Amino acid sequence: MAKARSQTKSDKSGAQDLFRKLVERYLQNNPGAETARLEEAYKLASAAHAKQLRESGEPYILHPLNVALICANLNMDEDSIVAALLHDTVEDTSVRPKKIERSFGEKAADLVVSLTKIHRIDLFSRFVGRTMSDEQARNLQRLFVSMAQDLRVLVIKLADRLHNLRTIEALSEERAKRNAKETLDFYAPLARRLGLHELAHEMEDICFRLLHPRDYEWVVSELGKMMGRKTASYELTKTRLKRELTAANIHVKRVFGRTKTPYSAWRKIRDRGVPLDQVFDLMAIRVVVTGEDLDCYRALGVIHGIYRPLFNRFRDFIAAPKSNGYQSLHTTVMGESGQICEIQVRTEQMDDIAEHGVAAHWKYKGHASPYQLRETFSWFEFISDLSEQELDSRDFVEKTRESLTKGEVLVLSPLGEVVALPEGSTPVDFAYYIHTDLGHSTESALVNGQDVPLDYTLKNGDVVEIVKNEEGVPKPQPEWLNIVRSQKSITKIKRWFRSQPRQRRVQMGRFLLRQQIAKSGLYPLNLMENVNLMALVKSLRVRKIDDLFDQIATGSLMAEEVVQKLKHVYVEKAMKRSVRPESEPEAPFTPAIGLAGELGIVRKGGKPLRRKVELAPCCTPIPGDEILGLDNRKEHRVDVHLAQCPAIADEVELTTIPVQWSEEALEKLYPATLRIVALNRVGLLFDIMRELSELSVNLTGGNINIQPTVSHGDGNAVFYLMVEVWDTKQLSDVLEAIGQVEDVILVQRHHESAGGA
Repeated sequence: MAKARSQTKSDKSGAQDLFRKLVERYLQNNPGAETARLEEAYKLASAAHAKQLRESGEPYILHPLNVALICANLNMDEDSIVAALLHDTVEDTSVRPKKIERSFGEKAADLVVSLTKIHRIDLFSRFVGRTMSDEQARNLQRLFVSMAQDLRVLVIKLADRLHNLRTIEALSEERAKRNAKETLDFYAPLARRLGLHELAHEMEDICFRLLHPRDYEWVVSELGKMMGRKTASYELTKTRLKRELTAANIHVKRVFGRTKTPYSAWRKIRDRGVPLDQVFDLMAIRVVVTGEDLDCYRALGVIHGIYRPLFNRFRDFIAAPKSNGYQSLHTTVMGESGQICEIQVRTEQMDDIAEHGVAAHWKYKGHASPYQLRETFSWFEFISDLSEQELDSRDFVEKTRESLTKGEVLVLSPLGEVVALPEGSTPVDFAYYIHTDLGHSTESALVNGQDVPLDYTLKNGDVVEIVKNEEGVPKPQPEWLNIVRSQKSITKIKRWFRSQPRQRRVQMGRFLLRQQIAKSGLYPLNLMENVNLMALVKSLRVRKIDDLFDQIATGSLMAEEVVQKLKHVYVEKAMKRSVRPESEPEAPFTPAIGLAGELGIVRKGGKPLRRKVELAPCCTPIPGDEILGLDNRKEHRVDVHLAQCPAIADEVELTTIPVQWSEEALEKLYPATLRIVALNRVGLLFDIMRELSELSVNLTGGNINIQPTVSHGDGNAVFYLMVEVWDTKQLSDVLEAIGQVEDVILVQRHHESAGGA
């Protein structure tokens, strides 16, 4: 915060104009309402922040005014707007909560206190390189639970973050990028979870522009070109839709277009790997009807009578709403001039909820209770369930964060009940959603009338039926903990395991750990050696190995997390061993021999070298390397080495020839050898090949030594791969990409003459 100074007349005028807009917007939403409390809150906030400036240099009072205006645009209630005006007073000024309670009531004061707690806790310390203390995690856990009890705290906090993003240019580049990453990781997903799509879109685009400026400019430019070409056909489609629907006695409130935001378009291109012109919902046409759900289906029938729908491109979010309350019919059709476009049909109330999410519920339900809202938004039920578990506070925070970014799948019970489950859920998750006893006694499952394994991944629209075991008694299996995705399922299974005798729990924990290691594509025989487990036990402060298994079975430790720690122990041991064990394979060398001009070699200064040359296999030079030629008269050629190649010293009888890379060398591919040491697992080589493919790098040969196996001791997987690259810069990109592959311990350019990198 900048140093204090008194307000000028222009400062006061700007703040008063903003407050006037706030009042006007509030009265539009609440005709005839009293505004005395808003005026008193503005006066208190203005006096409290009178001598404060933001980092941008503008009067601080403009910030709470803008936050309050965002809340008013979301149709928030009076207490929320009062709290938005005062949200920084307790933290940054001498105003105390008791004063707010006396002047504005207990509800407004509670909102301000909750917002102050959020401000005081570093929400993201764990994710930006600092260590979150146990006390911070406990405070954050209590905070999430309290927020789940009053959604208004969340909405005001999101409005606060949005206005901070709008003025983010006042921050240093480092802070601005950190805030942008925090927003994409947490705040934007939270806004989407609440159905606040307008806020989420604006947040995402600001962060996208800041974090990926070149991609942002490209997407905006391409969207502009594409929309320019399609605008005429979209306008014809909208005009015809309105005319035909009206003729069918369907009352149309409005028909309008919605263009996909730059960030949403970029995410779709990146995640689905499709070009921009293959994204069919870049512009969607929204049809808002005045009426009930049935009118939406009538309108859909008319639309399909006009335009041919695309197969498998229809979604019914009216019969099966999203967990944030979103309802609409989505269909993709061949519109005017054969232009493919998405059409969304909804009622006025559905449209309001689609745009304003949770905030719209105050308009239609009055001051809905937290219980009602938790029923509407399944995420809050998840938070409540999570708070009942005996979880470490840090685990609670991480699981809460993960839950914000996960999608959902909508399935049906045999009776037609729509069930929303986390994306990736299995029939076991469905069973536990219906009832705990059904989950405990699950024997098998039918999906769409067909037998499926219990680890089958459910898809939207699946009809799921659970078959109980013949005895009808609880028989949860340890492996279920590795296949369920719903936190509710995990909680119920772990509670059952905790009731079992310790010996049974130890057996289950050992089984779970072995299964998780195998699921990760690794080798239980090596990772579960006692010497590795003992090293892990010490780092986890567990007394014995059996205690480790017991904690895995009861849920105090997750098998997946233990595997990651075991891998870390294993990698540390591998790094301490010899860099080049005797059992390591020979590196593949394919010498490049040809005329100097063909291989991009010229004399120092640029004069042609009219000789045959060989790029020495001992050091495999490539453009970007400093090179030196040796006149090998015996072989009638010039051997080209790295200037620092040790082999040059052994060839004292050969005459050196100063050489360099020609400009034509930049248009050729050259061989280079990579040495990769990694923790062996299933799919490792595939992951490395995928990185090479994404960089458009060709693989020309390789030698591989795969360890450990049943017949080998504790060792590594060692690869020698020969690749073709343009120059040292591309080779550096290859090394960096492979180094990011999970379980790769070491990757380096290999020179045989140097015995390594």
